[in-house]
Amino acid sequence: MEYILAADVGGTKLATALFRKDGTVVEEIVIPSEKHDGEKLFHSLVDSFKNLLVNSCVYMDDVMGIALGIPGIVDSENGIAVFQNNLPWRDFPLADRLAIEFPETQIKIDNDVYMATWGEYTNRGFSKESMVYVTLSTGISCCSIHRGEFLRGAGMAGEIGFSLTDNPETTLEPLVSGPALESKGREHFNNPTLKLHEMMELYYQGDDATVSIINEAVTSLAKEVHHIMVFLDPHCIVLGGGVFNHHPELIKAVKNEVRKYLSHPLLKGKEERIEASVHKDEAVLRGVASTIIEEKR
Repeated sequence: MEYILAADVGGTKLATALFRKDGTVVEEIVIPSEKHDGEKLFHSLVDSFKNLLVNSCVYMDDVMGIALGIPGIVDSENGIAVFQNNLPWRDFPLADRLAIEFPETQIKIDNDVYMATWGEYTNRGFSKESMVYVTLSTGISCCSIHRGEFLRGAGMAGEIGFSLTDNPETTLEPLVSGPALESKGREHFNNPTLKLHEMMELYYQGDDATVSIINEAVTSLAKEVHHIMVFLDPHCIVLGGGVFNHHPELIKAVKNEVRKYLSHPLLKGKEERIEASVHKDEAVLRGVASTIIEEKR
């Protein structure tokens, strides 16, 4: 068996890919996600998998396993999509349903951020190291791996969007997420359609208002990264997700801001542990494929 079927089921897009066991991509399909009907979303997932096989002339007998990353709360042991805020699944028995469509095939399901983290971890050749992956897009969260094992806590580990900030009226996510930044920009410029990439262009041009909005977010992000650094002392902190992936200058800005907080001799230089995502927007797909590949080695 030479292949893996992988899926990144997001609120905006459904990305599926066929991987070889050496980690190379044979083919990828990206379609809009069904937002309202859980059955339609499931069948679009199944159809995407089948189309990958047909397009690549691959039979299911040659597939080592199927692995998926989905947002929200996931019962990875039983393969259940428990709660997804931006998907129409509630306690959806995803693994069991896929097993009906693809019998006698190993199926693995986990949270998408965890899977992106795993992909970044294994790509760096880590096995005994500690690493934290911070994803910033429509929201913000993180995942930690220590000595090759996820730190899951009691179920909400890594939900740093709820972290307190210097502003007593808000938590971290409403200050730094992509939609939060757009909302502030739209309010200031009285432009209801302003996009983050347009704001970043103004930021690079030195527009005072936009610089102020972005710098406030950078400061809040840097303080959270500093908290992570002091609390866990990981070997590596990866900054990923749509906002960081598409605007890598923000990673540099966060890194420079973190440096200001590391004046103690024991902390100096630790900002160099902050890195950009290697896999970028393919982090989840590569992460889920890696779970099958590593297990079969």
